[in-house]
Amino acid sequence: MELRQLKTFQTAADLLNFTQAAKQLNFSQPTVTAQIRALEQDIGHPLFFRIGKQTFLTAHGELVKHYADQIFSVLGQMNSDLKKKSRSESKVTIAASETFCTHYFPPIIRQYLAVYPEIGIKLVSCTSDRVIDGINSNAFDIGIISGTYNKAGITNVMISEKEDLILIASSALSEKYADHELLDHYPFIKYEIIGPFEEQMNSYMRAAGIRPRKIIESSSLEAVKSAVMNDIGIGLIARNLVKKELAARQLHEIVLNQKPVEIQTSLVIATHKLRDQKTMHLIRLIEQNWNAIH
Repeated sequence: MELRQLKTFQTAADLLNFTQAAKQLNFSQPTVTAQIRALEQDIGHPLFFRIGKQTFLTAHGELVKHYADQIFSVLGQMNSDLKKKSRSESKVTIAASETFCTHYFPPIIRQYLAVYPEIGIKLVSCTSDRVIDGINSNAFDIGIISGTYNKAGITNVMISEKEDLILIASSALSEKYADHELLDHYPFIKYEIIGPFEEQMNSYMRAAGIRPRKIIESSSLEAVKSAVMNDIGIGLIARNLVKKELAARQLHEIVLNQKPVEIQTSLVIATHKLRDQKTMHLIRLIEQNWNAIH
């Protein structure tokens, strides 16, 4: 029994007319007749009978038609899924914070596209909790989060063990006020992290005696940096992002002799996606380059 014979039979069984089936399949009528006769020989029973000018299915024909419909329905679904998979494999969606998207990924993506120029890249800027939601729902292929995430079916790869957050003020404000006065007179601009480090940051603030009258929260470290540079308030920000400004004395670090807030950075991905060679190449590039990028 061959699939082409079964497909010819299914078409003829739907139409109950060999001439119309031949036209639909772009075959000659003798070809349709020959394929159905070959199928009948394999099965050992006739599949059609005629009364006058009308064609009907035999009991065996009805049974074969039932299973043929199921077979071609499954094959159709398989082809559809294969096409969807091919389309999905031609694009990688990466989700991370705005800071990571802006500072870390451009050089990594450039290296990746040098090897896989046909792959499309979609970079989504969002908070760590949204990254995790997107990984769980399969909306994102690769996610970068602050902290770690452990769940069955999800692989967590630590790509940075430490990234300390420091208190900063603009040099203009630090020249006018002492450190403790800055905290009294200006809003505290806090990097909003939803996850395991939120309480750690709050503990740091309590231990350092930071009790600001006004707090401005932002999920973007770039926004924190910009606000501080524009003399809006005092910020808590990753040291790596302000190294140049600190060296150029555009920014001033407020040292409170407290243990720094250290943030781990992790890559999260659905475990089954690790089987894909192109995805694994991107993950290796992220691991190799992450800590060298500032």
